Amino acid sequence: MGLNACGSVLAAKIGACGSTRMGFDVGGGDQCLWESEFPLNDLPDCVLIEILILLPLPSVVLHCKWVSKRWFSLISNPYFVRRFIAQHHQQKQQEEQPFMLLNHFFHCPSHKRLHIANSSNKPELKSIAAYLQSQDRVHSRNYLTNWLRASCNDLLLCFHKAKDRAVIYSVMNPITRQCRALPPVPRRLLLNQVGIICTYDYNNSSSSFRVVLIPNFSNKLKVFKVHIFSSDSSKWRESVVLVPDQEGFEFSYCHFPAVPYKGLLFWCGRGGRLLGFDPYNNGRYCHSFVIEGPVELAIYIDCFGVSQGRLRISQIAFPGSRLEIWELNDYDIDNNGGRGKWFLKHEVYINEMVSEKWLIKYVNQNYDALSVLAFHPNDGDIVYLLIKSKVVLCNLQSRTIEVFCDIPQIVPYNVFTPLALTFVLPSWPTPIPSSPLQKQDAIADCPQ
Repeated sequence: MGLNACGSVLAAKIGACGSTRMGFDVGGGDQCLWESEFPLNDLPDCVLIEILILLPLPSVVLHCKWVSKRWFSLISNPYFVRRFIAQHHQQKQQEEQPFMLLNHFFHCPSHKRLHIANSSNKPELKSIAAYLQSQDRVHSRNYLTNWLRASCNDLLLCFHKAKDRAVIYSVMNPITRQCRALPPVPRRLLLNQVGIICTYDYNNSSSSFRVVLIPNFSNKLKVFKVHIFSSDSSKWRESVVLVPDQEGFEFSYCHFPAVPYKGLLFWCGRGGRLLGFDPYNNGRYCHSFVIEGPVELAIYIDCFGVSQGRLRISQIAFPGSRLEIWELNDYDIDNNGGRGKWFLKHEVYINEMVSEKWLIKYVNQNYDALSVLAFHPNDGDIVYLLIKSKVVLCNLQSRTIEVFCDIPQIVPYNVFTPLALTFVLPSWPTPIPSSPLQKQDAIADCPQ
């Protein structure tokens, strides 16, 4: 039997034996029947690795890793991670990288706040979505408030308000099922600008993240305080951001989460102005820089994010529902201070798009409820529009629209646009580093 055939058989058997548990025993009375007929433990490490790297990511990190100490050690080794990434990188060049749109409705009842739309029918996306929905239900029962606030790669930043009114943030990876609660923060930070950024070194399996909270302010400021949590120290610290621009900086009323981009966090302000700084700077003062928005842009924008590795902003102008997509080019933090130049990438009129007659009629009747929900992470010609209870896929190149999904949470009187986070299935999950106290119990995480 060839390696690809072995990998297919193993994936099917894991789905039958281990899909409902974090792992499964291969050495005791609860042993899966397939182990006796398919003796993988008799294979040398080099052959076993070549089989395991053929499996889907969730199967490897949720099931195979927990089969035995031997498998745990193999899959935890940086060599395995590099081989797995190289193997699946070849596959991703041939097919579209799957992702999910996580839509969080702040103004809906707690059990209806989270809506997840998958870009494909891949089973790994379905299992991640099911886990997120289950966690959302659990947190909704345990906390007065439970919101998704920001993301970086496969890490999600969640906000909780406990029954004793304490404000708690947590960082979760829905692929590995890891979750780390951060120390409580003052209640004055209940409403704020937020962001998360992370780094991961595949070669030595070390990771680190920073969470940034900026208290709300309505005026243009040149100096303001931020609160930064470091996973390295497990503590919050206060830092002062210095804005070099004479005008200062004013945040957008839409409260877009910060976008991690090339090692920095970026916030979007009025008129498409961007503020960037490095949360990994451990000094008392954080020196920031401002990227001016396009001069043609209105005060308010609809969406801020990244597509095909470039920062983007968008706006919908009325009447006629003209959709404009602006892209930042020539961004170079080392050579030009990160200024870059805005380029009008797309300009289309929604009322001139081609689609089924009923959808065109639906769009024309609901211009006032139209907004840009998210950019496609990998295809620069696609954006997602929210039109009442429908998410519409808009192809800016072919000038076509189609329904991507329906969102039953929205009722006619709910005019609030949800927070939309794009969750792209990575080549390898980002591990959440343990706190110093958790590291003492790390041995309990290894299969016995």
